[in-house]
Amino acid sequence: VPLFESMDERLLDAICERLKPCLFTESTYIVREGDPVDEMLFIIRGRLESVTTDGGRSGFFNRSFLKETDFCGEELLTWALDPKSGSNLPTSTRTVKALTEVDTFALTADE
Repeated sequence: VPLFESMDERLLDAICERLKPCLFTESTYIVREGDPVDEMLFIIRGRLESVTTDGGRSGFFNRSFLKETDFCGEELLTWALDPKSGSNLPTSTRTVKALTEVDTFALTADE
């Protein structure tokens, strides 16, 4: 995660202590574009599809795939590190769906 590269090691340790293992079954929608993001996921095993329409912009469609070592939900990290973000969770910029069974570690908004 690029944002973690410059983080203090103690802060990284604190984040790692709060990670929780999660399992998603095939065809599960993890988050939909426009919904609140309440967790950041670090993919350990499996494949996800990520699709965005850039907020429903006419004619815009972008599809990519996520796999081991990838992550999603980085909007949550940006939100958590912004002192002006307030209490409303950020909204997802994409729809993410499990293409296979997926193992992740999750960092929740509460943490």
